Amino acid sequence: MTNTTTTTNAAKDVANDITNDVAETSGTLAEKASATYASAKDSVSDAAAKSRDAVSSAAKSTAETVKAHPGATAAIVAGAAAAIAGAAFGASKLMEKKREADATPKVPPSAT
Repeated sequence: MTNTTTTTNAAKDVANDITNDVAETSGTLAEKASATYASAKDSVSDAAAKSRDAVSSAAKSTAETVKAHPGATAAIVAGAAAAIAGAAFGASKLMEKKREADATPKVPPSAT
């Protein structure tokens, strides 16, 4: 019976050691994950602030340029509108030709 008791106690000791190791490892992993999350959160916040500042600066610069050169701005807007309209017109013509081609019956050549 002594061998059984010794074996049982040894198994309990091993189980306790494993439990303690798992608890320590879990705590360490949780701490690392928390630190990584905090670092990532700070990085994203910094990037968002920099992006916000860049967009604000670009918007101010654009507004100043438009105010300084209203004629050139109008010409650019008109040119862009014409390009978009031309692209839309060309696309509609291509789609119309495709519809016509699809509607034309496909007749196999006669075997003569």
